[in-house]
Amino acid sequence: MGAGSSFQIAAGVCGRWLVQKFTDVLDMLGFFTDCLSTMIRYRNRGRWLTTRAALQQIYFTGVQSLELICSIAILVGGLVVIQGTAQLTRVGSREGLATLLTAVIIREVGPLLTAVIVALRSGSAIAIEMGYMTVLREIESIEMQGIHPLHLLAVPRLVGVTVAVMCLLVFFNVVSIGGGFFAAWVLLDIPPWSLLNDLIRTLGGTDVMVGLVKALFFGVIISVVCLHQGFRAGEAMTDVPPRASRALVQCFIFSILVNVLVSAVFYL
Repeated sequence: MGAGSSFQIAAGVCGRWLVQKFTDVLDMLGFFTDCLSTMIRYRNRGRWLTTRAALQQIYFTGVQSLELICSIAILVGGLVVIQGTAQLTRVGSREGLATLLTAVIIREVGPLLTAVIVALRSGSAIAIEMGYMTVLREIESIEMQGIHPLHLLAVPRLVGVTVAVMCLLVFFNVVSIGGGFFAAWVLLDIPPWSLLNDLIRTLGGTDVMVGLVKALFFGVIISVVCLHQGFRAGEAMTDVPPRASRALVQCFIFSILVNVLVSAVFYL
């Protein structure tokens, strides 16, 4: 086999891989469009049932994640302050610490870490739940009763996860900055009110908007990807765990891409 044949085989494999990934993205976009159209079309049907399901999803994704989010946020805030102060001291200035907190926590780390935690905790549960419902033909049973499965299962989870991610981001930022202030006060003897004044002068509306936009996208990505993978499960029980694993990987990749794109749009 010559070098030209090897190159053609490699190019063909890469081409098929790219086509498959592009097709998967189009399938997910189509699924998201179906969810939106179902939300609009059936907005007046079963409102109490779907509202209760959305509130349950908010409770599971948001309220039950507060302890984990709080622990990680405190550690991240303290680590950013300690490392940031160490680096800024080398150049003879600590005045940029508030700017560093804004850039690292509010713009980048806060939204991305919140998305990762939600994906690992709630996204995997959604993918597994929908996967087993698909394998056990419970979704077919719902359709036989005249109920649209997207209206009953997908839309409440889409809304619940998105709202929960946005609320968790605000909570993460507040706790993380508070943890950073406490670490700076205890370990570095920097008054918290001094950092707070610097943060108020540094923090702008664009920074808050970027974080909320990222949280909105992350919530939609996590819910759509996990629901889509769950609904695509086959007829065997062994097909569910790979689907859940694939959903988490896709959530992580898409979240990083969106994180970079949103930052580029707002700051470049």
